[in-house]
Amino acid sequence: MILNSDSATEADHRERIWFFPDKFWRATKDMPPDQVANLMAEVEGYAAARDVQALRKYPFVVVGDPYKKKKSVA
Repeated sequence: MILNSDSATEADHRERIWFFPDKFWRATKDMPPDQVANLMAEVEGYAAARDVQALRKYPFVVVGDPYKKKKSVA
């Protein structure tokens, strides 16, 4: 069976949102539980709105391809 994807519903591969739970738990390990819950709700809200600029400020969220090597400026 061949699936044809609709370009309107297909996510832009360059703008995929990646969430890394291990980095999240390290970043929040000393926070009170209610503060952690508020932070997670904030991140989920930005992700639902596809606000990639806001998501880029979090060290546990990557927008784009997290496994693509960055070009070093020499």
